[in-house]
Amino acid sequence: MAKTGDTVRFLNSVGGGKITRIEGQIAYVDDDGFETPILLKEVVVVLPAGHEPETKGARMMFDQKAFDAGRKEPEAPKSVEPAKNVAESPSAAGELPVEETSHGEKLNIVLAFEPSDVKHLDKSRFAAVLVNDSNYFLSFSFLRRGAEERGWTMVFSGTVAPNELIDLASLTHETLSGYEKVAFQCVAFKKDKLFTLQAPVSVSRKLDLTKFHKFHCFRAGLYFDNAVLEVPLVADGVASRPLEVNASELTEALAGGKIEKDAAKELSKKYKVDSGKKKQKGDPSENPHKVLPLIEVDLHIGELTDSLVGMEPKDMLEMQLAEVRRRMKENSSRLGQKIVFIHGKGEGVLRKSVLELLKKEYPKAELQDASFREYGFGATLVTIH
Repeated sequence: MAKTGDTVRFLNSVGGGKITRIEGQIAYVDDDGFETPILLKEVVVVLPAGHEPETKGARMMFDQKAFDAGRKEPEAPKSVEPAKNVAESPSAAGELPVEETSHGEKLNIVLAFEPSDVKHLDKSRFAAVLVNDSNYFLSFSFLRRGAEERGWTMVFSGTVAPNELIDLASLTHETLSGYEKVAFQCVAFKKDKLFTLQAPVSVSRKLDLTKFHKFHCFRAGLYFDNAVLEVPLVADGVASRPLEVNASELTEALAGGKIEKDAAKELSKKYKVDSGKKKQKGDPSENPHKVLPLIEVDLHIGELTDSLVGMEPKDMLEMQLAEVRRRMKENSSRLGQKIVFIHGKGEGVLRKSVLELLKKEYPKAELQDASFREYGFGATLVTIH
């Protein structure tokens, strides 16, 4: 059972926070400055009162025993005499035993951007945070690359303990342009025990920097009570997007920039298919096994029009549904194409209307909730069939 001071998450809705008081079976939770009443049976403890991260520079993600049992009394701190002539560090102070989780044998790694002021994103700073949701220590490096840069720059390298979060960098809108692409590489291991060998991880992601200006792109998730922008890197042991080598860059690198353009084109042909004519959309001659890039469609009305003057709610809804029809028509011949329609949670009016339209006009399309890790409850994934 949760108690006053525990940090909890809501079981049946997004959000959570610290319990400020309990009256009977009702807990009052401080959720981003607002006190929310909720039944005790509808919350789960993720950090008991009095617990702090055990590694300097890192934050505890959750306490598994508290998660399973509902509460855990913090142990009284032990008095330890400081070692002489030894720099203060986690290894010098000793490490507490790792409490493993049932799902932690598969790597789940997330990069999150946490705004200092989510209500004023244009003036906010953003903390880049790495989440290690696994039973493994990760020896890792985090790199960035700007749009005009031809190589990668190291941002942070180190080791993060199991079930911990660690701050990587503090960004502003002026420095964000240098993070158009990010890369993450790591090796997973356990200390002082046998473990299952994990494949080294090397992934890259292209960030949509416009999302750092959009309030609805920041939301509470599995690992944060407050609103953040989450970028999955590894999910259940599978890298979200392996680090790719650009064929043209490889050609130029091998040539050292000293060969003729014609020779470079010859090398580039190894990586491209040139039929001599422009292929039509859905052309069966294209590789049928090619994985089509995911399409994101943000249906928030502010993304579809610059002015709402004179528009009534029904006009806005018609504009949003027209965008759904347009995107579906554009991609109707691209079998296997996946489209995420971001409609938000709200009262569910837009979501219901979108689902009704898709079921009626595109009955062969496959519909499902989009990834909770990336979109929460506010998006629908459509697969063209």
